[in-house]
Amino acid sequence: MHHPEIRPEMKLGMKEFKNTMFMLRAQPTELNIDKFAMQGDLLPQRIDEVAWGLPAYLSNDFNLFFVFAPNVDGCWAISCSQVEIADGNQVTAMSETVPTGMGLNAVNELSPSSAIELIAYLKTLEVNNLGYFDEEIAKRLRKQQ
Repeated sequence: MHHPEIRPEMKLGMKEFKNTMFMLRAQPTELNIDKFAMQGDLLPQRIDEVAWGLPAYLSNDFNLFFVFAPNVDGCWAISCSQVEIADGNQVTAMSETVPTGMGLNAVNELSPSSAIELIAYLKTLEVNNLGYFDEEIAKRLRKQQ
């Protein structure tokens, strides 16, 4: 009997998912940033000379951005940051980044349909060979320290 593979994104909302990172195979640049578009037209924007940010979930009391940066032991990944927004579009503060899974779990508690849309976005990047879910990276990094 064939059992379907339990993929990381199927664990959305579970505690085991919180350390899952979405690792990038390609570094975002001005030349390829359109490949990282969400819903066709929402492009990551530069946060600084290295990192990029993309609004993942926005509500009155919780705003989450995907942060594209080489912040997992020097490797590029999409982590999550809680942001404060003023005047509708001015980011006034960003939290330390947390693993992709932790951010998605937080969104899932507020809006499961939004979390599923974000998983679909990441899966599109995966299908296009731009990245992959990595459940073991946190364990490997802890061992190195």
